[in-house]
Amino acid sequence: MRYVLGIDIGTTRIKAAVCRRAGEFWGEPEVVTRSLESVLHVAHDTTVQVGAEARRRAAVEPERAARGFLRRVGDDVPFLLGDELYRAESLTAVVAGWVADQIADAEGGDAERIAVTHPPGWGAYRRRLLHEALQEAGLPGALLLPTPVAAAENHLVRERVEPGSVLAVCRLGGEYVDTAALRRASRAFEVVSHHEQSAPALDDALTEHVLSRFGGELGELRFACHEAREMLSTETEIDLGGRFTRSEFERLIRPLLMHTLAPLRRYEGLSSVLLVGGSARIPLVEALTRKLVDCRVVVDPDPATAACRGAALTARPPAEAPPESTMLVPRVSAEPAPMPDEVYDAEPVPPRPPIELTPLEPPRRRFAPGRRSGSRDEDDE
Repeated sequence: MRYVLGIDIGTTRIKAAVCRRAGEFWGEPEVVTRSLESVLHVAHDTTVQVGAEARRRAAVEPERAARGFLRRVGDDVPFLLGDELYRAESLTAVVAGWVADQIADAEGGDAERIAVTHPPGWGAYRRRLLHEALQEAGLPGALLLPTPVAAAENHLVRERVEPGSVLAVCRLGGEYVDTAALRRASRAFEVVSHHEQSAPALDDALTEHVLSRFGGELGELRFACHEAREMLSTETEIDLGGRFTRSEFERLIRPLLMHTLAPLRRYEGLSSVLLVGGSARIPLVEALTRKLVDCRVVVDPDPATAACRGAALTARPPAEAPPESTMLVPRVSAEPAPMPDEVYDAEPVPPRPPIELTPLEPPRRRFAPGRRSGSRDEDDE
């Protein structure tokens, strides 16, 4: 079956969604990779593993594992994995290729088109680096779009956004929070302004609080508190070695969230605010946002996967996409068409150091060596 693929490579998790062609129409996006860990391991023979298997191998060979590669695209300092140096864009592209291979195994063939998200602050230089790396990794013609734009594309399926209106998108990720104001043009969302900051340390605050109150082993408690934070988005009370309520949790994290959401105050004339990212599930996030802005606040129904679903929607061929589509790249060719520079901030080209970098160009099947993925979420353990 024909399908297109959207990949959202986050700092902590990688998510992917597909849109399949059913008869004359493209179906709605379906999330096929929800919680793949954003960790990469490169073996001595350059075999690549991503996700849970990479984490297991990293426990034995930590010097061969990497995290946070997408955010370092364009950085002068390469990653040292084993005895070799790799550029961040090469590692990012190989991860995208690995994910594409896993899904191709499950779908019975390669995606017709692939869209990959990136931070909103990227300019032409970093986009070009990743475009070239994706082509070298066997993914020519991949589309690139800012994460807030991908989330807005997904939002556009449910609600009309009038041309000329300004939509703010706040993505609360595991390690970073991206806030952007997007203006709806005739056929595209334009990034008007953006702000990036570190994510609030909610898990650390909760762990410290529970440790002082109930005691326990620190390592186990950290994992339990991470799960508890997610559970408290829907439950009003949980057991953390003692009774712990959502109201206590909200009192604890309120100052952290107020600081995180404060950049929304700088935007004027907003039509609405869209909240996405895993932490957007916390009810207090929506409540505090409503106090900060004088407009409608919307939480995506599945905020953690909004970007990958929007990327999959954008990857659909433009001639077959619905009229409301805001496709950023109108065609796919061996040399991808450049994004309109007016949509993004200008970015100077930083100097490159005189360092010899090792190209990471394993054969395509080396992304998923020697096995087929029996489950789309096999590595989401």
